[in-house]
Amino acid sequence: MADAVLSALLQVLFQRLASPDLINFIRRRKISQELLNELKRKLVVVLNVLNDAEVKQFSNDQVKQWLVQVKDVVYDAEDLLDEIATDALRSQIEVADSQIAFETDQVWSKFSNWVKAPFATQSMEYRVKEMIAKLEAIAREKVELRLKEGGGEKPPSRSPSTSLVDESFVYGRDEIKDKMRQWLISDNTRGKRDIDVICIVGMGGAGKTTLAQLLYNDEKMKEHFHVKAWVCVSTEFHLLRVTKLILEAIDCEPTSNENLDKLQHQLKEGLANKKFLLVLDDVWDVESLDWESWDSLRAPLLGAAEGSKIVVTSRDESVTETMRPAHTHLLGKLSPQHCWSLFQKIAFQDKDSDACRELEPIGIQIVDKCHELPLAVKSLGHLLHSKDEKKEWEDVLNSEVWHLQSRFGILPSLRLSYHHLSLPVKQCFAYCSIFPPDHQFDKEELILLWMAEGLLHPPHSQERRMEKIGESYFNELLAKSFFQKSIRSGKESCFVMHDLIHELAQHVSGDFCIRVEDDKVQKVNEKARHFLYFQNKLDHVVAFNKFEAFFKAKSVRTFLDVKTFFAIYKLSQRVFQDILPKMRCLRVLSLSRYQIIKLPESIGNLKHLCYLDLSYTLIQKLPESICCLCNLQIMILRNCESLIELPSRVEKLINLHYLDLCGCYSLKEMSAYGIGRLKNLQRLTDFVVDQKSGSRILELRELS
Repeated sequence: MADAVLSALLQVLFQRLASPDLINFIRRRKISQELLNELKRKLVVVLNVLNDAEVKQFSNDQVKQWLVQVKDVVYDAEDLLDEIATDALRSQIEVADSQIAFETDQVWSKFSNWVKAPFATQSMEYRVKEMIAKLEAIAREKVELRLKEGGGEKPPSRSPSTSLVDESFVYGRDEIKDKMRQWLISDNTRGKRDIDVICIVGMGGAGKTTLAQLLYNDEKMKEHFHVKAWVCVSTEFHLLRVTKLILEAIDCEPTSNENLDKLQHQLKEGLANKKFLLVLDDVWDVESLDWESWDSLRAPLLGAAEGSKIVVTSRDESVTETMRPAHTHLLGKLSPQHCWSLFQKIAFQDKDSDACRELEPIGIQIVDKCHELPLAVKSLGHLLHSKDEKKEWEDVLNSEVWHLQSRFGILPSLRLSYHHLSLPVKQCFAYCSIFPPDHQFDKEELILLWMAEGLLHPPHSQERRMEKIGESYFNELLAKSFFQKSIRSGKESCFVMHDLIHELAQHVSGDFCIRVEDDKVQKVNEKARHFLYFQNKLDHVVAFNKFEAFFKAKSVRTFLDVKTFFAIYKLSQRVFQDILPKMRCLRVLSLSRYQIIKLPESIGNLKHLCYLDLSYTLIQKLPESICCLCNLQIMILRNCESLIELPSRVEKLINLHYLDLCGCYSLKEMSAYGIGRLKNLQRLTDFVVDQKSGSRILELRELS
């Protein structure tokens, strides 16, 4: 699967280039159609080698840098086509407006003059030619990097597991092992004619296979079951292949290569009246595992003796929907103490005791980097077993963790999970990298951000609400253990991401984010598209110098902040004067919990803006120019207790999906704003009616 962010961006670009509205608009502007066709051809050249580039980027830094260059040009192309599409949309609105007499057309006239300015000051054809030249250089580099068209290299697959395990290297699983042992030797919960299934689910590297191996080799299992079979499914769940593997595991030579009926009869006879334990390890390609395949696999097993059991390990919780297990265990992380014991066992084996004492403090810090994931602990333990010098251990401690992981097995394990995500979900996963580690993700808020960034794509010929599409993407990530429920927050809608999963997101997304944490600013990449300010200190004044990084990154799409403390902060006015007017490519703007009383009229110049969060501010009135933001989809005014009124022409926000007015207690009667004419509005939290007569609520009758 090609680089997710790039592939999705290119698909959007191809759709835009083929749009009849865009084609008609550029013809009216007398722009060369052949030039746009040439741009499309150059983009196709890049698209053809993305599959190979995505695999090679994990082991070749030059390929990774090549992908960064491609993304930069593609982002620029998307910005340009978005400008054209917005210009075309504004033209349509102005035509519609011209048929109706309004006294307040000054704002629209001003906006109309501004929106044409970029094309007056800089030739669009020149910008396209510039992009084509960059893509030509990129195409030459792909030859030097030996990137192949089509599939290219295949992502590394996991080595097949076996039932053997060295129990001396297993720590911290005794309690769950005892509990699952009891499940396995107990009576079936569903009666004599059925077989209980037990699922072990967890993220890659959590130790699911190890736990299954412990159970499989337990002495009580040997006594309790007549037959045991271990099958590593791993890749596609192919019924014929899995049936053959089970036959081989119970020492029955398959009598046919292709005849499933013969194989199933042979399996039924081989297990007749025998109590069996079957382990299906690493079942996670849910696209090939449907209820029909599962029921067909179970059919020959039902002739076995009562008390037979199946243990399934998987990274994907959605397998439980198909297999309908009697018990499911979500395998968590190891405790810090057990991680240290495992690391000591591997790294300090055969080492001199004095050397161990010197290396222990460094080892404790290294284990902390593993974030309680057994596979990470093992990988770094084996790496350090052959290193005796303190300097060598310090080098490992201070190394970029991804260099270690890509060479020693942590990264490949997690990469497999990433490779099996669907393309649009990969893109949404990569977007999560802009947030800091240990961030508490609110599910609804994250879905709205995905929507605003253009990451949600409805399937062809299906009309589904964007919020529902976003929810399905989130649930896919949750099922595959990319998200976990937050214990700390106590909220049902709050989730966290394991630190190594977060690092994977950073790795696949590239250097396109500026993150400012309190007074610390990371190195600024001028190609950055996302800006996140992380407020970790209770400092009520946010100075202008915190945002100076914006002057280097000229095409930022996201301005977000994350505040650890619930407080109201004072924001430097220079942000509005010197920064906001320059953020012409902005899609997402969050100014939540700042002491903002009013916004500048220049906000209407942010033609790409799709998401505006002014919650918990002191704002009293929104500028009329906000109604010029025809791409705005989400406006959050939650708990703006001083807000008296909305702009007079809200109905011009024709793409508005979500309007949150909860807690706007000073807001006056709303029927004059034309909210009932917002045909795309999916959620309106509050609607204030006339205190004397509630009849104007009928204005909302046409909303869906």
